[in-house]
Amino acid sequence: MTTKKKLTPKEQTQNREEQKLYIDPDENVTSVRERLERVNAKHVALVVPPQTHLRGQVAWKLLYMRARELGKDVSIVSSDPQIRAMAQSVQFKVAS
Repeated sequence: MTTKKKLTPKEQTQNREEQKLYIDPDENVTSVRERLERVNAKHVALVVPPQTHLRGQVAWKLLYMRARELGKDVSIVSSDPQIRAMAQSVQFKVAS
């Protein structure tokens, strides 16, 4: 069973046009997709830590497809070059 992670007060009050979501290291793709669905902003930056469980290309593809279905412009922010490369390989915009 997946535990729904609530948006932090900071995430809830940020500008609705652009928002940052900080991903916990142990979050899985389902949790991230659910959080993305609850965000009102069209532009979202997912801040992904280097020790994330989101390492597989399938997970990144699923996340990208859901973001497109929701009409969200999602960029990935991470200091880990492997995460950035994986995200970019499925068409996400990336930053370090």
